[in-house]
Amino acid sequence: MQRYLFTGGTGMVGSAIVERVKAQGHHITILTRQDKESHDAQIDYINWSKDGWEQQVPDIDVVVNLAGASLMQRWTKENKQSIMLSRMKSTEALYELFANRKQRPDVLFNASAVGAYPPDTNYTYTEEYRTLPFDFLSDVVYQWERHARKFEALGTRVIMGRFGIILSDQGGSLPLMTMPYKYFVGGKLGSGRQWYSWIHIDDLVRGALHVIEDDSAEGVFNMTAPMPERQNLFGYTLGRVMNRPHYTWVPAIAMKVVMGQMATVVLDTQKVLPNKLQAHGFNFKYSNLKVALEDLLG
Repeated sequence: MQRYLFTGGTGMVGSAIVERVKAQGHHITILTRQDKESHDAQIDYINWSKDGWEQQVPDIDVVVNLAGASLMQRWTKENKQSIMLSRMKSTEALYELFANRKQRPDVLFNASAVGAYPPDTNYTYTEEYRTLPFDFLSDVVYQWERHARKFEALGTRVIMGRFGIILSDQGGSLPLMTMPYKYFVGGKLGSGRQWYSWIHIDDLVRGALHVIEDDSAEGVFNMTAPMPERQNLFGYTLGRVMNRPHYTWVPAIAMKVVMGQMATVVLDTQKVLPNKLQAHGFNFKYSNLKVALEDLLG
């Protein structure tokens, strides 16, 4: 039995990983921002917004750091600050927790994002590509990963999972994507040529645990399916699965007016491949978009 510590453990991704870890028989401690009572012998909750929370954390083998304010909100000055600082502060708090302890975690799995890579409709990115911040989102990713790497000084193996578009029937991007199709107004967004590097939630969970359990896995891992799709074809496939038309067009300028800077997550995207994950022996269950959508939308 291993001892897991989660931040963001009650969110969409965190809940899915917690469920799988629990089924494996491990003990789980979840850091939250509110008082929460556990009715499960395998799970403990600690309110880390209160003084003295550090003393309640037991010795830990694996840290899964997913905490951070949602990107899916209008990027006002205040919200951008929250998006950045929530990730920095949570990661720094974890580092200070274990830096002051004799027993350090064996591995840290730290969430990240494919927004680290520059938007491009032609280039294909793998983990070998190196980049520096070029916009707000890439700076968030850069700073988050920089803080996570500090754990290496503690002797902890650090994994940074760069998430693509996570497809789940429990929340995230997919319900927003399906909404226009439900009302028969789905279609192309912007040029439609931008890439959507997606991943089924089940493969994301399995992939994260795969690299956590692989002692040779460290550094950046692209957490995306091996077959990304351009937005226009992604939408067409979504419409087929939902038995809805894909025929409208929303110009990029209209999306920028409505969404503000946040429109970049829809319009300025990247083609990202999970080469390193596959090289470490991970097999995707959902590598085909249509199969993934059929599973989630039934």
